[in-house]
Amino acid sequence: MAKQYKVTAKVRFINSAMRFLSQRGKGPASELVVTGRTTGERRHVVVTPVTVNDVTYLVAPYGEVNWVLNIRANPKVTLSKGGATTRFTARQVDGDEGGKVLAMYYAENAKYVDEFMDIPGEHTITDFIAAAEKYPVFRLG
Repeated sequence: MAKQYKVTAKVRFINSAMRFLSQRGKGPASELVVTGRTTGERRHVVVTPVTVNDVTYLVAPYGEVNWVLNIRANPKVTLSKGGATTRFTARQVDGDEGGKVLAMYYAENAKYVDEFMDIPGEHTITDFIAAAEKYPVFRLG
């Protein structure tokens, strides 16, 4: 079973470093801004988007964390990197589309998320399609 994701001092440090790099247009991360589902306040989180066939997706490798719940409540989001900000409407996807995106995300980021993502089996596309329910995937459009 995968380890539970907790925001420790190490995680806060890594997130700060990734935010610093993304603000300068460096590294794979971007800053996601969502609207808090209960407060209505803007919430900022560092994410690593994945692009498949010129479509940008967000993957929640730690499961149903706060930014996922916030997007479900209000799908209007912004994604920023290096001074460029783009507004999107997020739509959760699953099935084949979610599984394929999850597989690509995992292939690109396994060294960072493997300890948290519990993908059973041999990591076939079928395994990722089944896992997409546990690790939400959002299409940005």
